[in-house]
Amino acid sequence: MATQLPHPASSQAFTISANGRFCFGGDWNPEQWDESTWEGDIIKLEHAGINEATINVFAWALIQPSEERYDFSMLDRIVALLDKHDFGFIMATSTGALPAWIPAKYPDTTRTDFEGRHHAFGMRHNACPNSPNFQRLSTALAGKLSERYGNDDHLVAWHISNEYGGECYCERCATAFRTWLKHKYGSLDALNRAWNTNFWSHTYTDFEQILPPNTLTDGIDNRRATLSGCNIDYKRFQSDSLLANYTGERDAIREHDAKHPITTNLMDIFEGLDYFKWGEQMDVISWDDYPFINTTPSDNGFKHDLMRGVGGGKPFMLMESTPSQTNWHAYNVLKEPGKMRLQSYQAIAHGADTVQYFQLKQSAGGFEKYHGAVITHGGREDERVFREVSALGAELNAHGHDFLGGLIDAPVAMMFDWDSYWSLENVSLLPESFTYRNQVLRWYAPFHRRNLAVDVVPESISAERLNQYKVLVAPALIMVKPGVAELIEQYVQAGGVFLTTIMSGMHDENDNVILGGYPGAFRNVCGMRVEELDMYPENKKVQAVFDSGTSDVSVTGGVIKLDDGARPLATYTGDVFYRGTPAATVNDYGSGAAYFAGAVMDKAGTDMIVDNVARRAGLHAIASPDSVEVITRSYPERHQKLTFILNHSGAAVTYPNAPFDGDRSLLDGTTLSKNLTLDPYGVIIAVHDTDR
Repeated sequence: MATQLPHPASSQAFTISANGRFCFGGDWNPEQWDESTWEGDIIKLEHAGINEATINVFAWALIQPSEERYDFSMLDRIVALLDKHDFGFIMATSTGALPAWIPAKYPDTTRTDFEGRHHAFGMRHNACPNSPNFQRLSTALAGKLSERYGNDDHLVAWHISNEYGGECYCERCATAFRTWLKHKYGSLDALNRAWNTNFWSHTYTDFEQILPPNTLTDGIDNRRATLSGCNIDYKRFQSDSLLANYTGERDAIREHDAKHPITTNLMDIFEGLDYFKWGEQMDVISWDDYPFINTTPSDNGFKHDLMRGVGGGKPFMLMESTPSQTNWHAYNVLKEPGKMRLQSYQAIAHGADTVQYFQLKQSAGGFEKYHGAVITHGGREDERVFREVSALGAELNAHGHDFLGGLIDAPVAMMFDWDSYWSLENVSLLPESFTYRNQVLRWYAPFHRRNLAVDVVPESISAERLNQYKVLVAPALIMVKPGVAELIEQYVQAGGVFLTTIMSGMHDENDNVILGGYPGAFRNVCGMRVEELDMYPENKKVQAVFDSGTSDVSVTGGVIKLDDGARPLATYTGDVFYRGTPAATVNDYGSGAAYFAGAVMDKAGTDMIVDNVARRAGLHAIASPDSVEVITRSYPERHQKLTFILNHSGAAVTYPNAPFDGDRSLLDGTTLSKNLTLDPYGVIIAVHDTDR
């Protein structure tokens, strides 16, 4: 049962490489193919510059056909073939999908869904995290794999399970949840106070009365419940439960292998798991990047920065991407020539020390048979995608080692919090279009447009680390846990610049409203109060007027009162009774300043506020054409910086007055001038010697 967090991951510093080379590879599933094809596929992958394969991701049924018998003969031959060809390999534990014999023998191992239906065998990610049988069998398998393969010279890392996620509402989870609650609150009286259970006569008189919030109990839908405190605690509990599955396998591996890093592949801005807690237990962060048709370069940059932040600022692994197209988006578009290379370099620029694909060979059957791959159904090396992968492989073989270990020196911190993510989902007042995810991306974008690097940080950040940043941004940080408001006040008092927004600071750690006026915990530092919240239908015409222009306002705004020292930065105009009142404010606080965006603003509005913030903080933006992103990784030990200049446009772009005059181009060895030309989806990497 997930009653306590396990001990932290190893403090050892791990470098990810395939026998000293930049790790370029991805998921390979040879068990889906006749063995006679294996070596031919490896030779083709060698021609493409591939040097790593992630194996055994979904092979539990093959390597353990029954509880009493393990059969590693096929996996032994796969590993031997990779060793023969000097491939690095990442060994997965296969526990992301149950084999059919386990639910048949132990029905408790599968999940009960939000509707209260207990599932039989099928799909993947289908195990109840609090099933003792699943815990016992999965950790035993991880230990067996580590004992057998942990000393292989070509092993790069361990990959536990796959894309953890989902929730279970079974009786075992209910029992474990009650134990988790007893540990957290200590008494039923404390729980009743925290959850405000007098609402709708929900006061509990026995812990046994508490049930998971699903459709049969208090769940309104899979995001909201009658008691939001209960709902958020259940999300915390499920995240901890799955984390206990991860650490159980991790610890089983560590019994036999103390030297290789252990990871699992995280997913995007995934709602279901508190990745900052997970990051504390992982040796290295890895994640799966599949941009949608409407994913902007800024949005994807944030996701990379989030993963780097989950790992405490260290380099991460791009565990999965696709060389061509996905098969599960609403529109599975092809990547135009050059775009895969560009997106790979964007990942590297933001801190990735690997580029890996799902998948190395396209499946002939199953749900993912049309997902892109290096080796397609055609199987030819003269196909466009194979040629593009090969070209990138040649570049990474020549220069990839130069990328490893680089850090990002960011002047801006953005506070991201899964509790606020869950809390906002439970607010019934808000339009569906107001989401935590969208607000975070909205406020990351203006910093990205100015090429101002951002570190994504948890609300548990230390004062010492926070004080290293010139700006702290906290979009829609609705839940403020004990000590966070004081931390931010001290940061601003000492000269920091703080930017927060509508729907921030309003809830305590139990998801109850902080009384006295919005923005609650931030009212003091922001020097103002939001007296009323307004929700705008789509046809409502409202604007915010700044000294330097206007911004369209949509979705949500607030009636702001300036009775605590703040001054207006923008005022409302348009179809609202409170026109002429502040829409955005700034408050001098000690040696610093706090900015408050009181409404959801468009690009012009966020740009004008961030320009004000940047001037106040003394930040120096790097000007570039609209489609061009500029980001730098630093290598203090070799007195060098690599600046990645990325053209996200499918058209060639001229970059006048680029600040890289005299630097060396890493990829072609030429000396850069003030005026650069970038090809469609072009990449230039400027080498700057810091002791020059």
